Amino acid sequence: EKQQELEKQQELEKQQELEKQQQMEANHAAAIDKKKDNDTPPKNNNNNNNKEAAAAAVAADTDDDGNLAVPPPALDANNNNVDVKLPSKSLSDTNLEIIGKAKFEDLAYVDLISNKLQTDLKHPHMGAQDEHGNWGYVFDETALRKNPPPFEFNKLERACANHDSHYAMLTKKVFVDLQAHHEKEVSGVKRDKIFCLVYTISPYHDAIPFIQQTWGPKCDGFMVASNLTDPTLGTVNIPHEGPEEYNNIWQKVRAMWSYVYDHYYEKYDWFHIGGDDLYLLVENLRLYLESEEIQLAQNGGIHLPKGDETEQLPLFLGRRFAYQGDRNDIFISGGSGYTMNKAALKLLVVKGIPKFMPHLKTFSEDTMVAKVLRKYGVEPYDTKDENGGERYMPFLPGHHLTYRLPKHPENDWYAKYSIDIKFGLDHCAARSVAFHYVKKDLQKRLHAILYHLCPGDDKAKEK
Repeated sequence: EKQQELEKQQELEKQQELEKQQQMEANHAAAIDKKKDNDTPPKNNNNNNNKEAAAAAVAADTDDDGNLAVPPPALDANNNNVDVKLPSKSLSDTNLEIIGKAKFEDLAYVDLISNKLQTDLKHPHMGAQDEHGNWGYVFDETALRKNPPPFEFNKLERACANHDSHYAMLTKKVFVDLQAHHEKEVSGVKRDKIFCLVYTISPYHDAIPFIQQTWGPKCDGFMVASNLTDPTLGTVNIPHEGPEEYNNIWQKVRAMWSYVYDHYYEKYDWFHIGGDDLYLLVENLRLYLESEEIQLAQNGGIHLPKGDETEQLPLFLGRRFAYQGDRNDIFISGGSGYTMNKAALKLLVVKGIPKFMPHLKTFSEDTMVAKVLRKYGVEPYDTKDENGGERYMPFLPGHHLTYRLPKHPENDWYAKYSIDIKFGLDHCAARSVAFHYVKKDLQKRLHAILYHLCPGDDKAKEK
């Protein structure tokens, strides 16, 4: 009887899965028919909660030649889907609309510098110089991961005893999911590889050892773009058009991303950039990037990837801001940095950077990157968690714990730029991935709290 009951249950589950798959394919077909009947794409509407319309935008968007941007499912002779892996949960309406504007990019590497003499190369693909000023320098981005320095903090006890607002946010809400990370590590499943890029200039090189002793070695690849090469610090001189100054960061970033694409694109799955006061919770970031949600999004929002894809939707992840409160002009705050998948990096470097604002001099590289990607339909992805908590933070933990809307929010830039934020402990996602304005000793203090290195921390033994 138990065996019969088990067989009935298995048959029921099989039937439910089949019906779910058939419904997904019916929705896909309906979306395509709708597209054929209406040559005008649906207008974007931030207040549109019509999930059917959002799904149709994803399923049936076409390129200029009339080709489907999201390919239809592969069918066998009996019209059944072949090897389709369905998600357990669909994307939010907001993110379906966001990814529905983008088009798939071929992941094959396009060599932009081979067969050219060094003297023929121009910015932003001139490359890097070693510590002696010689061109053609290629940094070993795995050096820090292979040989990390020990964590040393002679102020540890005093820093841990300070139970301020930073401490409260990191002990009452935010945590590093070391258990989920460990389970993935021992499962034998291939992990996504992350390249971490920090930008600075030589007067601030003294900030780099604090990153080297904390979150830097957790990245699969780590490099610091600067105006001076120092192999011991992982800094690389990547010359760019115009002067080395704050008001010219856009040119610096154009050269940095071009260098990363030229030398590291094929080795990594994700690329994160931030300044020398960034603190990255790498385990949380990797788990988020490997999540069903993000894998589904970069595969078009309908089916999960099988692992052998040669195309990908560009994803642009980070803390979304509405420029001057305009939700039609959303960019990602450069403070906690932004994360791009392979398709987004290739699109930015191969197509976008050469074409748009190639000689502009400005400090607002974060808005410029967003403008370039928007030219190709790539909008900043909403990275809030299931509870509405932010994953990428433009300020320190304590700031987000204590911040409240001012009496006149229209006069506060942060209130004006923010998009549907929560307050207090609810503001930060439990598995946050990045904080900003984390300078020197504060890097080590946050690291000690998050990784249970403080004296008397009960979880230290568990770790």
